[in-house]
Amino acid sequence: MGIAISLHLLGTIVWVGGMFFAHMALRPSLEELFAPAQRLPVMSKVLERFFRWVWLAVGLILASGYWMLIVVFGGHTGLHVHLMQGIGLVMVGLFVFLYFAPFPRMQRAVAREAWSDAGARLALIRRIIATNLVLGLLVSTIAVAGRYL
Repeated sequence: MGIAISLHLLGTIVWVGGMFFAHMALRPSLEELFAPAQRLPVMSKVLERFFRWVWLAVGLILASGYWMLIVVFGGHTGLHVHLMQGIGLVMVGLFVFLYFAPFPRMQRAVAREAWSDAGARLALIRRIIATNLVLGLLVSTIAVAGRYL
């Protein structure tokens, strides 16, 4: 159980913490310092590397979460666990959409140096990340405080 909770927590820290950093610190800083021709290739590379870690984090979160739910608790848990599961699956769905739709389009636009198109794709990616960030903070709060509510 200790290993499963640790893997679950580490996956969450990587994913939610990475979104917080990218959305609240990296993106605004790059916007202040660089024009689209410099900023968009950097964001494309940063997101490419970050998304590799997100895939690992999602795998850890799902595997450890369902192992705990099924093996440890036999499927019998409080409402807070079902809320975490539901919100988490929405987050995974949003990430999968982001990864397979706007992100590759952004990368292709960056490769073509179509800055306006790349910027529009990044704006959509930012909105999805902002949504997932709010959901991730919510689910993290539910994970810690849910059983006490």
